[in-house]
Amino acid sequence: MPVETKASGAYPEVKNLKKAYTLYSPLTNMPYVECEEENYNDQVRLYQKREDAEAEGKALEERGIRVTVRELKTVEIQIPVRPDKPNGKKKKLYLNQVREYLSILPGLGVNAVYYKPESREGQSLELSGLLPEGFEKKLEESGTYQPNLQLTGLYLMQEARRKKEHVDMKNLQELDEEFSSNLVRSRLYLAVLPPMGQEKEPKIDLKKCQLPYLKHQNGDAFFPVFTDMVEYRKYAQKNQNLRPIQIPFKDLPMFWVKDAKAYMLNPMGFSLPLSREMIPRILEKFGVSTEQPKKEE
Repeated sequence: MPVETKASGAYPEVKNLKKAYTLYSPLTNMPYVECEEENYNDQVRLYQKREDAEAEGKALEERGIRVTVRELKTVEIQIPVRPDKPNGKKKKLYLNQVREYLSILPGLGVNAVYYKPESREGQSLELSGLLPEGFEKKLEESGTYQPNLQLTGLYLMQEARRKKEHVDMKNLQELDEEFSSNLVRSRLYLAVLPPMGQEKEPKIDLKKCQLPYLKHQNGDAFFPVFTDMVEYRKYAQKNQNLRPIQIPFKDLPMFWVKDAKAYMLNPMGFSLPLSREMIPRILEKFGVSTEQPKKEE
């Protein structure tokens, strides 16, 4: 009879959690991600008790790493019995935010979770053991995620936005190089607004669509672009008439919002600005042709 190890016993414990605490980075508006030292897994942190999360968050702050503690719990929600009648009779469901949180991690390139139970030592657990069988493969085959781009973007902005005295410039340059390498090979999502009356048409003429922009509180305008459909939906959820289109990064200069200061990659996430002038320089650096089709204004 096989002996259950400490790690294997933790997997069902985590999967059955109804409440937990995790660390978020205010520098990226996303989970705090770190490289685990023993196996070099990319992991997030999860705690059974708030006090443990707060204590380790404070220790990170002392190293110049800003984090906040976020509670994950089971919440009651009401949804329509019939989807075609959103204002009709409702049914009660319970949403487990711990499981929901675990399910978003593969799309961020995360492959492990450091779990600290109450009154016991913490340990790093492989994410594949915490998700339904085949979940990660199904996500990968969907083609709507770019985990490497998300992950390197998170690492880059976590380092770049630390307090100046804590920034490791050599590490920052390496992170920028890795992120840029993923960026030139990426396909980004844009939000477009079809002509009135054509919002639900299966095919739309991009030349007749409007391109939305973001207005910063200081008055600057930015053109939003997205790594994946999750980031797109965060932005478009309040405007159901917007439509996503996906384009190669090298074609991005074809699309531009007049008077925008820069593109803004994942404005609801790590919010990385990319000036229009940067794009051909990045493409050239990695050996991608900088010749662009005619630009749309």
